[in-house]
Amino acid sequence: AVVSTQSTGSGSTVTHWKAERYVSILTVGAMMTAAVHPTLAVDHALAILVPLHTHWGLEQVFTDYIHIKPLIPIVGILLKVLTGFTMIALLYFNQHDIGITQAVKDVWNIKRVNPEELG
Repeated sequence: AVVSTQSTGSGSTVTHWKAERYVSILTVGAMMTAAVHPTLAVDHALAILVPLHTHWGLEQVFTDYIHIKPLIPIVGILLKVLTGFTMIALLYFNQHDIGITQAVKDVWNIKRVNPEELG
């Protein structure tokens, strides 16, 4: 998510900026759809869109705050590996377990236990 300080309006910077906006809009749409009509396809979309959106956000943070030249490529590679692993893990979770939407619903429905009831 490298943003040029020059406003030339050309090249991959503009294309990447547009892609970030499309992914953001699709992510919001997928989340709303998951709330209303959860399906495996929606969970798969979330498994790709959320890590991708997060990847671009973290990439920008690293671009802004990491200024040690030898660290920049290492951090970039680690971020790509982490993002890829996250996508694969979420797709696996969707396919072989309860899926992202049901997991979020289950977390929201956790009942708070009164400590007096335990003892």
